[in-house]
Formats: sequence, C-alpha cells, structure tokens
Amino acid sequence: MGKEQLKEWKSNFGVEYTTRNRISPRSRINAFKSMIKDLNVRKILEIGCNVGHNLVALSELGEFQLVGLEPSKYAVLQGRLSSNVISILEGDVFDIPFRDGYFDLVFTSGVLIHVSLADLPKAIDEIYRVSSKYILVIEYFAENETLIPYRGHNNLLWKRDFKKHFMERYPNLKLLRSGFWDRENGFDRTHWWLFERQ
Repeated sequence: MGKEQLKEWKSNFGVEYTTRNRISPRSRINAFKSMIKDLNVRKILEIGCNVGHNLVALSELGEFQLVGLEPSKYAVLQGRLSSNVISILEGDVFDIPFRDGYFDLVFTSGVLIHVSLADLPKAIDEIYRVSSKYILVIEYFAENETLIPYRGHNNLLWKRDFKKHFMERYPNLKLLRSGFWDRENGFDRTHWWLFERQ
C-alpha cells in the first residue's frame, strides 16, 4: 500500500469496499478471545480498521483503550458514527502518528495483503515501532509471494508468508501462537500470528 495503493483506498474504491464489507463485530468475539487470551494489554491499535468492527469486538473482552487508523475518510466517518467505544483516526501504516512503544498491542486484519512487497518493510517497521509488547497479524497466507487479481486491479492484493517477513526483519520477535480462521469464525480464510517483542 504505497502511494499507488493508498490512492485507491482513499478514492471511491475505498467507499465501495466499506459499503460492501459490513461485518458483525459479534461474529469475531470468540476468535479475538482466542488470539489475545492471557495478554496483559490495555492500549490496542488496529492499522486499517475500516469502520472499526474488530475494535468493537475487542471492546466486549475487557477495558481497553481502542484506537483505529484508517486511510479512507469515508470509513473513518462511518466508524465514528457507529460506535462511541472506540477512536478512529485518519492515517496509514507508513506514518503512524504515535510515539514509539505507545501501544501494548498493534494488529492488522486483511491490510498487509494490500501492501506491495517493496513497501512492506516500511509498514513492518512502523508497526514494530509503536508496539511495546505484542503484534498480531491476521492476513492471507502463501508460502511464496502470490499476486491475486482483485476487482479489476493487479496491484492491490498479495498472499505471502507474513510470519517470515516479520521474523526476518525483527529476529527478536517470538511467535507466541498462530492459527487459521474461516467464515465460521467471522473471517475469510485467514492465517494469524501473534508475536511478542523480546
């Protein structure tokens, strides 16, 4: 999601995505409970939160400071109108407007798949920078970099081994647990990895 990809998500393409992808937060509560169980966290940031359905699901699991960052102005406004238990800011993964280590947990869900390989290191660096302890990545998986045509575009969706990308860039990351979610869990056949900074 370099400048080329961000331009699409900030355009009507992003509006259409938000309109098309209405998700019930309740459908993901059990999945998030499994992923973050036993973690001592208070401040949580989601990168690319859309209208905030994941954050709303997390609000059912404890007393957290829940913040979302989203490049689509339309999604930000819709999210602010739909919930008063979360905060959503307009912005993107390449310039996260928080100081180093501000959040206990930083996560993505179906966001890094839209970041080009050339721009992925910068995205990983920013995610790592603002996390003091945990990073959760929920994305499509493939052992090898795989371009997927997506709604008429050939530069907006990639499957890859995100575990490998994160751990090669930051060898001090420890994989705490991982798994797979499908539609029964409220997700679209995604793998997930929970890392802890050492």
